[in-house]
Amino acid sequence: MKSLFFNMNLLGVFILSISSWQCEDNRIEADLSHLPLSIDTVSVDSISFSSYRVAPNLGSNDRLYLGTKNSLDVPLAFIGINDHYYWENSLDSTVTVDSLHFILYSSDSLLTQSSTPNLFFNSDSQFNESKSTYLDFVGYSIADWESIGQPNVIVNTDTSGIFTYTELVWDIMSIDSMLTDTVDSNLIRNFAIQLINSDTNFIELFSREATSGDGPMDPKVKMYYRQNIEIDEDSTFLDTANVTIYSFGDISIIDPGPIDTESINLGLSNGIGLRSLVSISFDSASIPEGSLIRKALLSLPIDTSGSSDGYNIIVDPIDESVDTADVVFETDPYLGIGYPYRISSDIENGMFIISLKSFLQNITLGNETNLGFKVVANEKNDPFESINFDIENESAKPILEIIYVAN
Repeated sequence: MKSLFFNMNLLGVFILSISSWQCEDNRIEADLSHLPLSIDTVSVDSISFSSYRVAPNLGSNDRLYLGTKNSLDVPLAFIGINDHYYWENSLDSTVTVDSLHFILYSSDSLLTQSSTPNLFFNSDSQFNESKSTYLDFVGYSIADWESIGQPNVIVNTDTSGIFTYTELVWDIMSIDSMLTDTVDSNLIRNFAIQLINSDTNFIELFSREATSGDGPMDPKVKMYYRQNIEIDEDSTFLDTANVTIYSFGDISIIDPGPIDTESINLGLSNGIGLRSLVSISFDSASIPEGSLIRKALLSLPIDTSGSSDGYNIIVDPIDESVDTADVVFETDPYLGIGYPYRISSDIENGMFIISLKSFLQNITLGNETNLGFKVVANEKNDPFESINFDIENESAKPILEIIYVAN
């Protein structure tokens, strides 16, 4: 048995050696030069632009703004505070609320009380974070809201004395009964902030979009309370605790000012609701049938004299054609297809470069129709900044460059 085992091992080594030798010396050489494939390029410079404006909505921005900047006015910002069982729990006879504060945060270390906004409260729904615009508040007044006044300003530093953040803290114990009203089943805990001199001052605060989830810089109400907890018939325990109740939504109401429909710039701006349309001459016959697109890059040059390097745009193919000559709308009539064609791009060497490979390939396959592209500013951009497309520059015109493999 021992001899047989030894011989079998030798046989295994011999077979393995032959297999290895065959793998090394019998490589498959592939000559594909006889196949009818070719790599070619095509440049499309038949590209047209137009712009339009919609009423701006800043509900998804990571900042709350108040005041005037770059000729744009933000007279009001709204913050809604969540419903929470602690509102009702605070009315329990065993609970004593010691303090109640409304808190906002800022990255400005130089804030003083004189430059902070006044706080107001109202128990009715006054805004929709994703839809409200200045058009909903034309002639609007908060004169009948409950006025709370200006906050205490707390400038925070780390252990090394380096600035971290500024807190704006309002004592709202005066409206405790309004916040805990259990009779009003439609109670909405809405707050508004407004600067005293909005035409000369400007302030930025963190919105709830500044952090994911219930973050440390989100707008909030903080409640400190004591509760007598019965241990048995003869003894109780006094528990001290606190609870944080966060915002369900917030928004700055920005007024873009008068609109001149005869002179709308070819550009983008969240603050004035400026958006653009790009039409490109491309269809299924633009490249040979059955071609595989390797690369398709659209270059959109911009006027760099007034543009921020961090500006980001979104390019989205239009889903349905819109038959209109209007250039000003309350809401955007141009609906984008979205995933998987929606693409974002940053400024690169004075232009935006966008990959349209997937969408153009599906046009050649008959899966999509080219109705043009909607170009909008990323919602996270500073709404007081804008960019203008530079389409008259002979040295850098808008162009679509396609590399494809033709059969």
